Amino acid sequence: MLHNRMLCVLCIIGALSLLSGCAELQPYHTGNAISSTSGPSTAGATSSTSPCYEPAAAVPNDVCVRFVEYDDFGNLFNRAQQDQTVEAAARVAATGGIVVVFTHGWKHNARQDDPNLISFHAAMQQVRTVYRQISPKGRREILGIYVGWRGASLKLPVLDNITFWERKTTAQAVGDGAVFELFRKLANHRVAHPTSRLVLIGHSFGAAITYSSVSHSILSQIIDDPYPDDRTSTDASTVNEGKRWDMVVLINPAFEAMQLRPHLSMARSRRYKDNQLPHLIMITSKADWATGKTFPAGRFARSLLNKYSDDAPAAMYRSAVGHYLPFVTHQLTVQPSCPSPQVANRPVQAAASAALAQPATKPAQTCFDDPRTLYRAPAATPAAAAAAAASTPAVMLTRCDAPGDCKAVADQHHMDAPPDMPIWNIRTTRDLMSDHNDIWNPTMHSFLVQLVLSIVERGTPAAAPVPAAAASAVAALPLP
Repeated sequence: MLHNRMLCVLCIIGALSLLSGCAELQPYHTGNAISSTSGPSTAGATSSTSPCYEPAAAVPNDVCVRFVEYDDFGNLFNRAQQDQTVEAAARVAATGGIVVVFTHGWKHNARQDDPNLISFHAAMQQVRTVYRQISPKGRREILGIYVGWRGASLKLPVLDNITFWERKTTAQAVGDGAVFELFRKLANHRVAHPTSRLVLIGHSFGAAITYSSVSHSILSQIIDDPYPDDRTSTDASTVNEGKRWDMVVLINPAFEAMQLRPHLSMARSRRYKDNQLPHLIMITSKADWATGKTFPAGRFARSLLNKYSDDAPAAMYRSAVGHYLPFVTHQLTVQPSCPSPQVANRPVQAAASAALAQPATKPAQTCFDDPRTLYRAPAATPAAAAAAAASTPAVMLTRCDAPGDCKAVADQHHMDAPPDMPIWNIRTTRDLMSDHNDIWNPTMHSFLVQLVLSIVERGTPAAAPVPAAAASAVAALPLP
């Protein structure tokens, strides 16, 4: 009897400890703790509901990062916060500026000291710094938007790992909620101002939120993409007019490969102009244990009673999209330096299907090695800065056109797909991202900055000549 009572007491203490360790459900950047999402907009009012992020450390800060925050059901905490952020984005778009939205993932939130927020601001500052070098007149204003939700629901180290599936369910609810409204309003301003740029980035469950919000728009965008024989548009500046966004990047995305199946199937079934830009880019590390190990383990039990039309979909349902090898389209690897352009831009393999045949001049590889994009603390001397720039590693992006092209991440897998297919499912080696959360290391940071800049500048002449950089991403377009 005493033993049973002691066990009950321990269970109660454990339950109370878990409850006390729960993260607060609250916004971090609004004037009111929780306000109604109904009623008239207050976007024109002067208030503290939509402040720019102010980094605690003494770092460069001439890029505004604003916030839009949601509860566990995808409801806005404060509509004025969103309205003011969208109005700021509209002003930036009207000047042909760049709006970059980042949705954080598991174990993160919008706290002032959250590492994702600090790193996102640093990345935006780096984009601004590099862009000034590329275009000295600095003709594009840059705005960052940080989408906050309760990705960290438990504040107890180690034990917070048990929240993986509970937060996955929450991420789905958030993605189906008011985030769609935010993305759609931003996209409307992108369409209204064709010279502006809109980039959406999501990590982990934040990638799932982003994908859930834009998946139908991705299908629509692919349907609307012009065919090679469409003579109404002839260059990159017109072929991508009407785009709702310029790039959606999902890093270590935590959702099933099954969700990508209809998009990839349609994208592979048609042809594109050879200056087609990607609509969706997914990047997953081989070393990501959360989506590589935990994800399929949890999906296995839930898939036992499912019925599938063939053998493949069972694996699609259990595997995260970046770990389902048949869907991998590119390999991303680190190497000491870029090869010569002749090696980097080797001819692509001929498509097996005549319906997908494309000119065999599309580069199958692009090397990213621009030292200006590597984020470091300021060097003490010019010599130290030069030495640091010389040590910048290169990152090689390779299409999986033939067996062995992507052997570092997908063995002998290859994909018969149009070279300009607007969906990229990239898999990386461990040295580029060592685990699920290693998305802001200097090399990955540099690659993301170069990727954003290369997409932003594709088809848009710079205000001044781009400084020479050996095989740099900005100079090496078109991308594979």
